[in-house]
Amino acid sequence: MKSLVAVFLMFVLGGHAYAGCSGISNNDQRKLCEARTNGGSCGSIDDRDLRYLCNAETGHGGCGSIDDSDQRKLCEAKINGGSCGSIDNNDLRNQCDALKR
Repeated sequence: MKSLVAVFLMFVLGGHAYAGCSGISNNDQRKLCEARTNGGSCGSIDDRDLRYLCNAETGHGGCGSIDDSDQRKLCEAKINGGSCGSIDNNDLRNQCDALKR
């Protein structure tokens, strides 16, 4: 559940630069934001799946190491144009579909 919330926050906060990364209280989400916007490092992100997602998004890795299958499929859809249909989690599938539009 924690990972699903983290992924949801990633998509919600990821596109909003107005608040800046420093306003994000979750350390891992803040580091992910910094990596996305300022080229920060993914290596210090404690959550494994978020760290792997960060590496995939910044071109330093792939989605294959993400343990949660739905998060992995979402990452693959985002990075490699994979399908959203096989994502079991309704919220993640809807996020995926929104990203594809």
